Amino acid sequence: MTRLLSLYLLLLSASLAHAADPVAPLEVRGSDGERIPTVVLEPEGGAANPPVAVLLHGLTRKKEDWLSDAAPTHGGVLKDTLLRAGYRVYLLDARRHGERATPEAKPGALAKQAHRGEPGPYVAMVADTVKDAHALLTAVLAKGKPPRVLVAGYSMGAQVALLLAAREPRVTHLVTMVPPHIDPTMEEIAPSRHMARIQQDWLLLTANQDDFAPVADSKALFDAAPSRRKTHKTFDSGHALPREYLDEVSRWLQRVSGR
Repeated sequence: MTRLLSLYLLLLSASLAHAADPVAPLEVRGSDGERIPTVVLEPEGGAANPPVAVLLHGLTRKKEDWLSDAAPTHGGVLKDTLLRAGYRVYLLDARRHGERATPEAKPGALAKQAHRGEPGPYVAMVADTVKDAHALLTAVLAKGKPPRVLVAGYSMGAQVALLLAAREPRVTHLVTMVPPHIDPTMEEIAPSRHMARIQQDWLLLTANQDDFAPVADSKALFDAAPSRRKTHKTFDSGHALPREYLDEVSRWLQRVSGR
């Protein structure tokens, strides 16, 4: 009985150790000196120079979305897929989100304000987040050249991912889930104004009942990118994609990893 109990406890501790993500904070500063709350997760296999992935959350969300399997992002599943595939994964909070929350200027309120014709604070929030993601990526790539550099984002995170990929050619792979359509007059943060520079291997996932990204606008976004390795999949859903979108991402990752 004692031996059986000891074996059970050993297996339980091993299971819990495997279930716990090796999350470590990373000290990164933006171009304006502001601290960027960031964590890094080490991949399975312990490769000396693994591919890297930067994951970007949506409006009103936070970096911990990528540690949870909860809707709408189901981000923990994607994070686990990347870790098993050998990626070192970086998570950061957007401006005014997560550890950087500003109760006096909530992200959702800024987006509504932009729709009412006062876009300044919303544009600044997104533009500064793009700069922060670029600062993080610059710090990561200063340590060496990984075999692949993937940026993925959901909703606003997809918007940021597209803008980052347009300004950073060292991004090799891009996964964007339901990027919202942004009025082209907000040129700095409207992906449609920057698509001519999207050359990466790109997976775009959209929905045919998305109030934030009409079908025609999503198609125009995809068509505008000169990338010769791009894939567009549309789901029968609203802005919250069904959990099955993760299967599409997993299959795509398997295909591109062999290139």
